[in-house]
Amino acid sequence: MGTKNSLPMAELRAMLAQLGCVDVKTYVQSGNAVFATKLGVAALTKGIEDALEQYMGRPIATTLRTLKQLQAIVDGNPFADVATNPSFLCVTFLSDAPTKAELAPLHAQDWGPELFQVAGKEIYSWYPNGQGKSALAGALGKLALRGTVTTRNWNTVLKLLALLG
Repeated sequence: MGTKNSLPMAELRAMLAQLGCVDVKTYVQSGNAVFATKLGVAALTKGIEDALEQYMGRPIATTLRTLKQLQAIVDGNPFADVATNPSFLCVTFLSDAPTKAELAPLHAQDWGPELFQVAGKEIYSWYPNGQGKSALAGALGKLALRGTVTTRNWNTVLKLLALLG
């Protein structure tokens, strides 16, 4: 949720439980939660965003992935052979698959030794020297993408998957 949208994780768990979610678990103070629900994605997204807006006093967009989708993201890691530090491997989760035009700035140059690959509604990125001074990370952050965009490092992705296990 970002630092400007601070929400106690106990409050997030309570919101999700009120929506009928069960086995709700949150991961650190990150805005990440895993749970089971019978609600469809559209109804769940609306319910979560409405509850967050009521609590925060302004709209807060969310990004959801199912267990099956998250497992496919982990299994589909294109940089498994080169990403030696999971803190430097990231996945950017998008609500809408990016268009060629939106991605044009990324494809316009060689980012070596940094790497990225788009896979549907995710962008994998590998920063062998970290993200701090990364030109690729800066370019990703400036992309004019539609919808909701949020990035997590590989450690977080794996922890969320483990919480679902």
